[in-house]
Amino acid sequence: MKKILLVLALGLCGMLSAQDFSLVNHNLTPFSINPSLAGNAKDIRFGLNYRQQWMALGNHYHTIRFSFDESFHQKKCSAGFIYSYDNMANGVYDVNEFSLVYAHCIKLKDEWSLRLGVEGTLFLNRFGYDKIKYGDQYDKNTRKPTFETLESFDTDTRNFFDVSVGASFIIENRFTLGAAVYHISEPSNGFMELNDNTLYRKYVIHANFLQDLQYSNGLWGRQSLSGNYLFVNGSYQRQDDYQMLNAGVGVAWDPLIAGICDKNSLSGVNVIGFMVGAHYKGLQVFYVYDLFTSSKKNGSWSHEISFIYIIKKVEKYPCPVTYW
Repeated sequence: MKKILLVLALGLCGMLSAQDFSLVNHNLTPFSINPSLAGNAKDIRFGLNYRQQWMALGNHYHTIRFSFDESFHQKKCSAGFIYSYDNMANGVYDVNEFSLVYAHCIKLKDEWSLRLGVEGTLFLNRFGYDKIKYGDQYDKNTRKPTFETLESFDTDTRNFFDVSVGASFIIENRFTLGAAVYHISEPSNGFMELNDNTLYRKYVIHANFLQDLQYSNGLWGRQSLSGNYLFVNGSYQRQDDYQMLNAGVGVAWDPLIAGICDKNSLSGVNVIGFMVGAHYKGLQVFYVYDLFTSSKKNGSWSHEISFIYIIKKVEKYPCPVTYW
């Protein structure tokens, strides 16, 4: 079985336009936590992810993400493409992202490597301000929105280009340590006035370790990985004044995989995520359920479904590549 890179990740749950929308299971979303991880599956990879959250509210949030990446072994580089669509509050706010990703691998020594990545993204944002009822529309006597609003908007669309970078140190296939910076230019994207809102930089640090349960020679011994292993991971993300700390653990027992993780905003919001999945040849299917456990009554459960398909360039039967 070819080498498998286990990638950690965490969900940054920001639904404001000043923050990224987020899939909680970044670890099931290829190279979404760090552009340098594009191509880490060693072959051709397709990913499809769907998330729905805030089910307790009438205005549901839906996110769809499609990704493709491929590794070019001889040139020691990888390339990928991402399309993401986020629909907030039944179409009041829509975000379309088109990203191209490039990663280059530098071999330090046998099985030690440094990966560098860059991502360029085109944002197409739309705000349906005509679908919102404003405070000045309500008649204080009837309490019905019978008046015309005096709110004025500069535009209902904002389009801009953004760049992100990342790096990761890898000891295949046991240990990964990486960092990334997203939205380097901190683009403005306000709708009333351009400078009313800013997409702030997002800083990411992540690490993971994997222990094979079939072979006992551990990190510094056997270079290939069996289908049975234990994984432990952790990450930290910060965007403006929003923070998220994530810690997870799980086990893969071919062909099944399961895990649990704790996501904490460090400000009193806490979520426990449960993941189950399976693979058959090149196809992997995962389901993630988020349980809101914070004492603050401002959250709701959510769920995600992920599909990953690996096309092997050499081997007849694909080896599972997991991201939990």
